[in-house]
Amino acid sequence: MMNRRLTHLVICFTIIFLLQLRTAMADYPDGYYEVDAVVNGDTFMLTDGQMVKLIGVKAPQAGETCATQATDRLSIIIAGEVVYLEQDVSEFDNNNRILRYTYVNDILINQELVYDGYTYADISLPDIKFASEIIAAEESAQSNNRGCLWYVGCTDCDDDYKVFISCFIATAAYGSPIDPHVEILRKFRDSYLMTHVFGQRLVHLYYTYSPVIANTISHHESLKAIVRVGLLPFIGFGWMTLKLGIVSTTLLWFLFVIGLIGLIRLKRRKKTDKPLRLY
Repeated sequence: MMNRRLTHLVICFTIIFLLQLRTAMADYPDGYYEVDAVVNGDTFMLTDGQMVKLIGVKAPQAGETCATQATDRLSIIIAGEVVYLEQDVSEFDNNNRILRYTYVNDILINQELVYDGYTYADISLPDIKFASEIIAAEESAQSNNRGCLWYVGCTDCDDDYKVFISCFIATAAYGSPIDPHVEILRKFRDSYLMTHVFGQRLVHLYYTYSPVIANTISHHESLKAIVRVGLLPFIGFGWMTLKLGIVSTTLLWFLFVIGLIGLIRLKRRKKTDKPLRLY
C-alpha cells in the first residue's frame, strides 16, 4: 500500500515538473509582454514582431459584419499596453501564431470580447482550460443581444461602415463605439469595475437592461443630448480615475462635494442674515 502511494506521488510530481519545464522552455513562457499593434479582433503583434492569437476566440474576417468593430475594440483594450500571456496546451497554430490567453489587469480578454458580443467562441482541443467560461460568455451575449454580432439593429448605418449600438447607453448617446467619451467609460470598466466581484455584478446587471434603453435613445436626438449631459460626471470621474487612481480621484470628488455644500450653505446663510431696510 505504501509503495503504491509513493508511486502515485512520484508520478504526480513528475507530471507537475514536466509541465513547469515545458512552460519554462517555451519561446514565450507565461509572463508580461508589450503589445505593438492589433491585427484584427482576435490577433495582435508583440513588440518583437511575434503574432499572438487569442485562444477560444474567432473574430469576424475583413468585410464581414463586426470585423472593424472587433478590431477597434481589441485595440482600445490592449494596443500599446503590457499584457499577461498564459499558455494552455498548444504553442502555435497553423499560421505560426502563438496561442495564448491574454490578461489586462487580471481580466481575461478572450472571454471579455466574446461576452461583449464582438467575437465568437471557437473552442478547439486540446486548448479547453477556459472553454466553459468562453461558451457561457457567448450564450450570455446572444441571449441579451449584446455587441455588434448579436444586436438586431444599428445606428448611423451606411455601406462602408456600420456603427452598432451594442449594449452601451453611452454608445447610443454619442453615436459611435469608438467615441473618446465611450472609450473612457470602457477603460474605467476594464481597469476597475471588472477587477472586483461587486463591479462585475454591476456590469452584468447593466448589460441586462441597457439594450432596450440604448435602442430608445438611439432614435431620439433630444434623448441623446440629455444622456450626454447626464454622463459627463461619470466620464469625468472615469477620466480622473484612469489618470490619478481611484483613491486620489475619490478624495478629490469628496472634497469638491463638501466644498460645494459649504458654499451653498454659506450663500443661504447670507440671505437669511441680510439686514432689513427701514424706509
